[in-house]
Amino acid sequence: MSQTGGAMLAFVGEVLLGFGVGYIFGAFPTGYFLGWLYGVDVRRHGSGRTGGSNVLRTVGWGAFSLTVLGDMLKGILPLLLVMHRLAPSSATAAASALLGVLVGSNWSIVIAWLVRNDPNLRSPSNIYEAIKDFFARAKAGAGVMATAGAAVTLYWPTVVPLTITGIMVLILLKYSSAASMTVAALYPLVMAYFVLTGEAPAIYLPMSIIVAAIVLYALIPNMKRLRAGTEQKFGQRLPTK
Repeated sequence: MSQTGGAMLAFVGEVLLGFGVGYIFGAFPTGYFLGWLYGVDVRRHGSGRTGGSNVLRTVGWGAFSLTVLGDMLKGILPLLLVMHRLAPSSATAAASALLGVLVGSNWSIVIAWLVRNDPNLRSPSNIYEAIKDFFARAKAGAGVMATAGAAVTLYWPTVVPLTITGIMVLILLKYSSAASMTVAALYPLVMAYFVLTGEAPAIYLPMSIIVAAIVLYALIPNMKRLRAGTEQKFGQRLPTK
């Protein structure tokens, strides 16, 4: 095998390792299980997602706090595992782990299995419908808190200005989705500064762009509700019956 071929194989292996570990942790639906403990299926209320904001609306502050903590941990732990145990010298594996956390948080194979018998979701008749069916069943949270935990662990300097900005937007607008969109949009710009100044590995920049694109894509329904004036403000409770 040529040197180039060996390098490419190593790159692909690092990507698969990091992404796989990240996805396994990210796919754990913290909010879904906490809602279940309170007797509430959070997927059937509010935004239909399992993230902290919807858990707060449908269950309350206690479950919300545990969801945020759990989601942060499912972002922190896989990054620590990859960066300090499985691939300590690979920035590619670490960046891929962050992506895995985000994808797993958005489309959880665990939830897809838990709701496999949901009568509201029809059985697929072809490969295209099977793919659509998986994404419909696997829908979880937007992965913002899990990604934040992973981002802190990956390269904490980017998180400081983003956290301050996100909190300011949340205080001013009262919409957690608006804060998440702002942070996601700014993440590649902040990361670009650290990459271009040589302080962060180059692979972190394309990773940040992909992360921002996925988060913004996941928040499209929130964007539509914001435009329509129907988006729920942070902390606003909803009836669950």
